[in-house]
Amino acid sequence: MRKLIEVALPLEAINRESLEERFSFHGHPSTLHLWWARRPLASARAVLFASLVDDPGEYLPEEEAKAERQRLFGLLERLVNWDSVKDPEEAEKDNGVIGEARYEIAKSLARALGEEPPASPRDKERIQALLEKAPPVLDPFAGGGTIPLEAQRLGLRAFAGDLNPVAVLINKALIEIPARFAGLPPVNPEYRAKPIGNSAFSRAAGLAQDVRHYGAWMREEARKRIGHLYLDLDGETVIAWLWARTVACPNPACGAEAPLVRSFWLSKKAGKGVYVVPEVREGQVQFRVERGEKPPVEGTVGRRG
Repeated sequence: MRKLIEVALPLEAINRESLEERFSFHGHPSTLHLWWARRPLASARAVLFASLVDDPGEYLPEEEAKAERQRLFGLLERLVNWDSVKDPEEAEKDNGVIGEARYEIAKSLARALGEEPPASPRDKERIQALLEKAPPVLDPFAGGGTIPLEAQRLGLRAFAGDLNPVAVLINKALIEIPARFAGLPPVNPEYRAKPIGNSAFSRAAGLAQDVRHYGAWMREEARKRIGHLYLDLDGETVIAWLWARTVACPNPACGAEAPLVRSFWLSKKAGKGVYVVPEVREGQVQFRVERGEKPPVEGTVGRRG
């Protein structure tokens, strides 16, 4: 039986939402790690859905199939919109877009398996039973985890792998660990010291509390050990140092240790250029931060030394 993806897709809506993702920041999975070749979540979500849902032309007369196909296109257009899926509590409700998408996938699976379809999006038990029989999604080159993440969102089993250990870590943090600890309470000592009561933790809320607790602990430990290296200068806190090797200046009148750097640029953003200007003061090279289109000194070394 042909699938929807083999017939037609609302490509304009999918492309538009895929482009919009580049400007989504707060709460978007892509902000976990700026993976260099991340694929748009919207397109992966659309492809997975359309690969599992039957084209209406396979089971309806032509005119009815056209109308049903347009209805599915409407669902797809809502499905690829990030605002429609970013809140899982809302999206997975009976009238939520993820709830509807899972219902459509389950109906197609029932047709393929010759089993009873779910009566409606409210028939969660039947939908879940059918989704468990769906073919698992395998992405052996998972990278930033787009495909397995969206498969998981649609209620499908997903398997991911990658040779790059950074990609594996991203996938574990994004897909595996939150699912493993979903619904469980925190384990940090601060929480365990409190009266337990009837606290309920939906999804990864307990894990999130642990991440915040141990993240704060690591920050304080780092501050104890290396905080003296991050001083307050002119009312601003230093958050990073740029390191460079140094050599003695060949000019006998100078006597300073000169840094070996290719460029003194800090930022080359259009209209927001920032660079440092080296100055010799009392036998030492010091730096002054300035803004402009071009630093007076490009660097002290080139590609050839």
